Amino acid sequence: MARYPNPFAAIRAAWLISRARQGSDDLGQTELGEGLGFGQAAVSKYEGGLREPTFADLQRLIAHTDYRLEVRLRPEPRQASGTHHFHVSDPMPFAVSDLHLSRRMPAQLNPEAGRLPSSDRDGPLLEEALLYLYELQALAADLRRPEERLQRAYEQFHTERDRDLIHQMLALGAGVSQAARILARAIDHGTDRPAGRRAARREHNDPRASRLVWAHIVCSLRAEEGICRERISWLRRALDAARLRRRAQIRVEDAELIARNSERPGALADVDQAKAELEAVSRACADHSRNGGAEDVGLAGERYLIAELAELADRARALYDELASEPAFAAWRAEHAATDPLYDAWLDGELRDFPSPPRLYPDWEALAKDRTSISESETGEGGRTVADHFGQQWKIHLVASTDTASAAVARLISGDRATGPLYLLADHVDTAQATESIASGPASLAAVTTALLSA
Repeated sequence: MARYPNPFAAIRAAWLISRARQGSDDLGQTELGEGLGFGQAAVSKYEGGLREPTFADLQRLIAHTDYRLEVRLRPEPRQASGTHHFHVSDPMPFAVSDLHLSRRMPAQLNPEAGRLPSSDRDGPLLEEALLYLYELQALAADLRRPEERLQRAYEQFHTERDRDLIHQMLALGAGVSQAARILARAIDHGTDRPAGRRAARREHNDPRASRLVWAHIVCSLRAEEGICRERISWLRRALDAARLRRRAQIRVEDAELIARNSERPGALADVDQAKAELEAVSRACADHSRNGGAEDVGLAGERYLIAELAELADRARALYDELASEPAFAAWRAEHAATDPLYDAWLDGELRDFPSPPRLYPDWEALAKDRTSISESETGEGGRTVADHFGQQWKIHLVASTDTASAAVARLISGDRATGPLYLLADHVDTAQATESIASGPASLAAVTTALLSA
């Protein structure tokens, strides 16, 4: 029999009908019933769960909305696999080991704060959340395809540039896979397991996903979008570098042609200058290759990958928007947003276009441990005091991180002193440029952060 998630969890017909009808434009119960020869009362009983439609009637009802009901029969052996314990061992694995994912998750989602009492502001019914689980699993499978395709290409052609691209694609799917595991475990542990027919007919207690579990799922989706956008930016920079290299190669060829057919004294100097420019842009192009495939940068399907990742990022964003509309996420966000305002701005505010949010640290010691080049003793003069969108005041510091660059740090003001948690707004930024961005930017923490990250 099916084992994971809980095989007794089932999407209810009443919820499917209600969701499909309400998601269709101008479709009331009367119009839906008339299209099938039902009365409004029958549709009302179906939506209210007072009567169960046959599976054929359910398909017909959904087909008369703006949706279609699809069914997939998946083989699953009756014997548990060797990895079964991995899936069901912990219903709330809040520890995130993937660095690409962890730096895009809010500080509030940690093991110590991982369990909250039930509330009317919790997430959807676990049985209804099965539909979301299927969507997450389908998206996770699609996110694995770019890396799998590149692996096959490398096995066949042994091109080093493919190895570079494989390395960049490895992070894809980390957020969606995390969200799917969290939701599947919640369904597996939170759904009743009836032992017989009478037990199967007993009243359900309608377990719901806790708002913290739901917040972790939604934030993991937002992180997935950020990972995809970051990879797109990396690929575009590689294409720009390849374009500059190609132009420099053309200039070298033109200069050599002119030098062969001209006796102008400066012709050879032009060749040397063109070759120097080509060497410089070739080095920049090599920065996008860690496995010796610099000559293939821009020629290994980067444009196709950009289009594919953009579509996947849009799908992750659409699913994020859908799951974030649940009241449970709004409740969690209202409770915790003020403690991490820049993450809140990254979800759908001023910082949403950046691939990751600024990192929040509880104190200077934690920042210095994570960034060994920064210590509290190196704190410079605060350039400005700004407010976040919750009205809290933050003091911005510039801290020397190298001989020529600085890190911008904002610390929450508690009382009359900046003694609260702090953000690393930007690292290795030009000191003069950062000073100007802080001094002349708008009096908003998010706006100053945007200026620093865009510099």
